[in-house]
Amino acid sequence: MEATDRPAAWRTMPTEHARTRPKDATRDLLRDGYTWADAARARAADPAARALPVRLLGRPALLVRGAEAVRFFYDGTLLRREGAVPLAVRLPLFGRGAVHGLDDGPHHRRKELFLRATEPRRRAGLVAAADAGWARAVAAGGPLDVHATAVRVHGRAVQRWAGIELPEAELDRRAAGLAQVVDGFGVPGPAWVQALRARRESEAWALELIGRTRLDAVRAGRAPDELSVLELVAGHRGEDGQLLPGHTAAVELLNLLRPTVAVSWFAAFAALALHEHPGWARRLREEAAGRATAVGGPEATAFAHEVRRLFPFVPLLAARARRPLEWGGHRLEAGQRVVLDVHGTNTDPWEWERAGEFDPARFLGTGAGAAANLVPQGGGDVAAGHRCPGEEVTVAVLAVAAAHLASRDWRTDPAGLRYDLHRMPTRPQGGPVLEPLA
Repeated sequence: MEATDRPAAWRTMPTEHARTRPKDATRDLLRDGYTWADAARARAADPAARALPVRLLGRPALLVRGAEAVRFFYDGTLLRREGAVPLAVRLPLFGRGAVHGLDDGPHHRRKELFLRATEPRRRAGLVAAADAGWARAVAAGGPLDVHATAVRVHGRAVQRWAGIELPEAELDRRAAGLAQVVDGFGVPGPAWVQALRARRESEAWALELIGRTRLDAVRAGRAPDELSVLELVAGHRGEDGQLLPGHTAAVELLNLLRPTVAVSWFAAFAALALHEHPGWARRLREEAAGRATAVGGPEATAFAHEVRRLFPFVPLLAARARRPLEWGGHRLEAGQRVVLDVHGTNTDPWEWERAGEFDPARFLGTGAGAAANLVPQGGGDVAAGHRCPGEEVTVAVLAVAAAHLASRDWRTDPAGLRYDLHRMPTRPQGGPVLEPLA
């Protein structure tokens, strides 16, 4: 279907700034971080813009936001992912040859691996492991650095879930490496170099795991649901029927481990939200007590959704036009980048009531968390498109973390709750560190 056959909302008239060539904004993006997109729209005197022409990396691009933009962005007949994410981000964060940069048949075949790995039965085991880890951490009774604790708890849980059996100290070391990958992928300078180094070390380790697993004949003849996640990755075959190259399998193993470690950033923001909204802390505590479990509480789940909506993590996502087309009154050439403003969509005042307020109640009820303008981990269809297949894992693990953090009264230094919107990714600078009240 041609662009002119698309819904009228997708074909608004070009504004004046669409006919002028903007200056390259790459340095502005690196400097301004999560505030860049709003600043760009403000400079164009169009703060409500659904689509805004920009220049990034010396090339024209279209910055988009909102529910209609999400539908456009995830229309695989119009946009592709191959080569969309700049190498400087793609290399440390995802690795070479990852599912994130595939399209069509190769993407669908690779995505099957992730869907199988995160099916409900497997997902429940990971959430249970995170639940047990948080229970131990909170019961320890001493000061608790939320981010560091989350990296350790989530890192141990996801590696054991994958079938990786190592001493706890080694599990913690590998989790710290994955956290370093996340921490530095969007920060020019030493943090980026450290992220790339951590990526290479993690890939070497994962490649060794894949190699050992492929030599293990015990796996032969077992049904897929009897295999560990590590075994699933090691045995996955591409469209050609061949095993994935060892390095590619290692990359995808890390892409199954890293996102659960990355939930640690949201856990730190959950601690901030609990501190600032003690009423919700009481609600989560009472819910867990009434259900006799921290797992799966509707209010804790709504709380997790609101943390993911309001607090910044993924700033932007990128795709490229498959062919010349038009959206929002702007012409796109084949290969031109489309950049989805993720944080701007999650907090868009033209689409969310009281967009800047923390209110988990907005996610209570039928269909909670399914809104098209809630895209902290992408949008569209999880099976057929590029939406993150681990999103339900993220929500469940984050809800568990929030419920456990709400189970006690804490004090914390307010200075440790500050976070820098110019750094990508960002989190509360002090951990935050929580000290239990007697």
